[in-house]
Amino acid sequence: MKVLVLGDANVDIELRLPTDTEKETRTHPDPLMFGGGSAANTAAALGKLGTPCGFLGTVGDDSYGRFAVQSLVDAGVDTDLVRFVADEPTVMVMVVIPPDGERLIYVWPPSGGAHRALDPDEATRAVAGVDWLHVSGLCLRVTPAREAILAGMTHARSNGIPVSFDLNLRLENWGWDDGFRAVVEDAVASADFVLGSATDELMPLTGATDPIAACEAVAAGQRTAVARIGKDGAIARSGTESVTASGFTVDVVDTVGAGDAFNAGFIAASLDGLDLREALRWGNAVAALSIGRHGARSTPTRDTVIRFLAQGE
Repeated sequence: MKVLVLGDANVDIELRLPTDTEKETRTHPDPLMFGGGSAANTAAALGKLGTPCGFLGTVGDDSYGRFAVQSLVDAGVDTDLVRFVADEPTVMVMVVIPPDGERLIYVWPPSGGAHRALDPDEATRAVAGVDWLHVSGLCLRVTPAREAILAGMTHARSNGIPVSFDLNLRLENWGWDDGFRAVVEDAVASADFVLGSATDELMPLTGATDPIAACEAVAAGQRTAVARIGKDGAIARSGTESVTASGFTVDVVDTVGAGDAFNAGFIAASLDGLDLREALRWGNAVAALSIGRHGARSTPTRDTVIRFLAQGE
């Protein structure tokens, strides 16, 4: 197994509310269900890119959990390490899209969920023998998943395995306090690559007023920091080097999971030995190709990315 992704898996249900015309003609859009979860989305995107990938996470022993796992299998992800738990439900994320396009997101259950049942011992065991570990910060808010994420990161880094950490702070949902900040800082200290939204994550984490300064603060000469800046592309800082890569102009259909898709492109390119700028371009390309279709799992194949990048040169 080349990449192990450790973290959350759930289902996303997308419900587009009818327009006035659709109401009159009684042609209401059908709900759509996709596999979801920030970590699982990155695993699925890696699988579709052809990068050997396994996923370690916990889901409920229910229909949503089975759907979430099957969606990973369909993407080419090894799910042998997924554990079903009987006493917690798989999280369901409902995305409601009014005609004006402004999304409303609801999470059920609002607290708890099977993803928090990750065990530190299984995380440590699973890391052995992989070439790269990727984790999501979403699980850092719940225990024992928090301890499992940190244990996996610590074990990987102490054994020379590259660790990428997608911040996934979700401050708009759960806020920011000193206790959670300390946990995030512990995770950053155990990461070789820290990825996140410039405005929503890296800047609040550091107090910096621009993405370049935020990357410099997170990198601190010890790791690579990557700031995603949406349609404008991405910025990275590694050592004394700052690198930028412009975004791509595409028709936007659905931005859910764009950051997760970026992570997959960045990891796949890094494992292929491409330099930092090319890894950013791959991240931008995978994200751009994913937002032109519905659902967080609408990510491209490797051949599609290669053709897309060739057209943009």
